Amino acid sequence: MTTKTKTIKEFYIKVDGNETRINKYGGELIDLIDDLGWDYQCMTCGGRETYDKIQQLLGTLQEGEIYMRI
Repeated sequence: MTTKTKTIKEFYIKVDGNETRINKYGGELIDLIDDLGWDYQCMTCGGRETYDKIQQLLGTLQEGEIYMRI
């Protein structure tokens, strides 16, 4: 009989002003969210709004600012 080992992944993201503190998984999550920016122009308006709000929460965009991939 095989027993399964429970894996716990803890995501740590702390945004304090202009400083962001992360652990390994938090960093990976931020990188994946940032990669979604390459598809920003293909997103619906609602998808873009949600993406912008996530980026604002992560501190990579200022409040009210919108994402622009150049």
